[in-house]
Amino acid sequence: MTNKVFQSFYLAIIGHNLHIDYFNSEDENSHHKKKYLMPDTLDDNLNLTILTKFILEKVKDFEKDVGSFIEKVNLITDAKYDQFSLSLKNKYNSSKTKDTDVVRLISDAKKLINRNNKNCFILHILVDKYIIDGKEYSDFPENLNYEEFIIDLSFITVQNSIVKTLNRILKDCNVEVVKIISHQYASKFGDSSDTSPCVAGKRVIDGVNPSEVIMHKVHTKSQGLFEKMFNFFG
Repeated sequence: MTNKVFQSFYLAIIGHNLHIDYFNSEDENSHHKKKYLMPDTLDDNLNLTILTKFILEKVKDFEKDVGSFIEKVNLITDAKYDQFSLSLKNKYNSSKTKDTDVVRLISDAKKLINRNNKNCFILHILVDKYIIDGKEYSDFPENLNYEEFIIDLSFITVQNSIVKTLNRILKDCNVEVVKIISHQYASKFGDSSDTSPCVAGKRVIDGVNPSEVIMHKVHTKSQGLFEKMFNFFG
């Protein structure tokens, strides 16, 4: 019987390739992986019934190899993405920088992005910098007196239709998608020794970028500022 405390599954659909990885510990090097050649790509509007059947067969094949059912996955996609930048000034009545103000500002920014880009789905939220009275900070300067507080954010998004298609395919395979990760974004944290794009995807989930706002609760050794503050985003 496998230990479910640390086990996690990652699935990547990159071009013509389907990658499935199983990590049975927190060590990214301790994992089982398989790569399959798909009959076509999502971009070519392949019949979803054919693609779903193909992925279901490979999921079952992988389950036999690792001796564990795949119930949930983190999914990596190379779908075309857009990146939006946004600056927001604190409008809340504060005299010192507080994490609750950051939460509100990011929540406001997320609503703005969703309102003005209704066909987009947010994959990643990044804090580019904080500007306190004209001075820039890469890390959040808590309890700092200020007159003007600005936060610069970036949003990485994909089309809603892509997310719906991916969720539908995996749902028909009896697999729940926990988090969708941009392959282009995750690749920034890749290594030449990586044997699968799922490894960089796992690094993203494990919090390799301290400036990323964690939108889903995941298991890590310790929780950083954003993971504590923003688990309620979904």
